[in-house]
Amino acid sequence: MGLFKDPEDGGARRFETVAATILRSQPSEDAGIIADVPLGAVLANLGCREEGALWCEVRSFRGGPRGFVLASDLRPAVAPDGTIPTGLDDSDKRARRGRFDVRGDVPCAQERGDPMGPCRAGIARGTGGDATVVVTFPSGFARRLTFRNGEFVLADTTMSGNGTDIDWRLTKGRHAIRVDDQRFDLPDALIFGD
Repeated sequence: MGLFKDPEDGGARRFETVAATILRSQPSEDAGIIADVPLGAVLANLGCREEGALWCEVRSFRGGPRGFVLASDLRPAVAPDGTIPTGLDDSDKRARRGRFDVRGDVPCAQERGDPMGPCRAGIARGTGGDATVVVTFPSGFARRLTFRNGEFVLADTTMSGNGTDIDWRLTKGRHAIRVDDQRFDLPDALIFGD
């Protein structure tokens, strides 16, 4: 099975579709259709198993419905840094424990209309563009930002917001992020390293 096994067992963390395919409710070509999946879609690997054919349970790495895709429609996804990430990413666990790979200041604003100013940031890096960044505002309030495959995907829920009202773009090597009323400006080098 090689990279087509559960990430807990050293499998690929993500797959890319090599053909347009169908996300099914069960590992069977007779199972209900959940969604069409386009060519080149990057999917989180939730584990593969043999059910007459090799099927992998997947979902978009940004979240969404889970389902099954034939392994023959997938290949291990190459991350933006050129690697194929395998195994589980522990960056979130390390960030929650304050075990960061690097610390520094990043521009941020805590409230709508506030000018950008410096905030302390700790970054716990995984491989393949996976990272967890904890940004602490001058007030002492902290927000956890999660990156997968080099893209910002979510923020933690806080008393000031649920973390789902987000906007993100990567321009000229900088991640411009808005979560609820907060804004962050992070260089891509923080996510991947130098």
